[in-house]
Amino acid sequence: MPCAELHVLRAARHLTWRRLVLAPPVLLLLGGCYTYQPLPATGPAVGTRVQATLTDAGSDSLASRVGPNVELVDGDIVAVDSGSLTLAVREIEDHRGNRDDWQGEPVAVPRHFIRELEQRRMSVGGTGLLGGAIAAGLVAATAAISGSGTLEGAGGSRGASGEQ
Repeated sequence: MPCAELHVLRAARHLTWRRLVLAPPVLLLLGGCYTYQPLPATGPAVGTRVQATLTDAGSDSLASRVGPNVELVDGDIVAVDSGSLTLAVREIEDHRGNRDDWQGEPVAVPRHFIRELEQRRMSVGGTGLLGGAIAAGLVAATAAISGSGTLEGAGGSRGASGEQ
């Protein structure tokens, strides 16, 4: 058996349950599902990740700062006062659904230009479904590897009389 094949088979056999148990939680933390929900009546706090849906007048007025026809501004709140919210912008979306990533540039959005303000929260149900799918995939992969990753017959084949 070529050396490369032998290394692959050894690596497949060395998958431990510890690795299989730790992988799903790590993947869930990296790729959890999020939803946007209305903010509580107390209002947004600094550091909260929000998505602001702009009014038509807001889209027109903020075009010089965020681009033309922007409908959604997503970011972290860095300052709050009675007249505006300052966001460290992560992403914008225009009326056609085109998205553009930002690097946290601050943009002050007057409150009267915000039609709707929602807070980003982890979706427990969606993340649970994702975790279940990952776990099922890992079990199937482990079964496939352990079923075909054996070294039986590596010493050559024997005939019916046991001779080589």
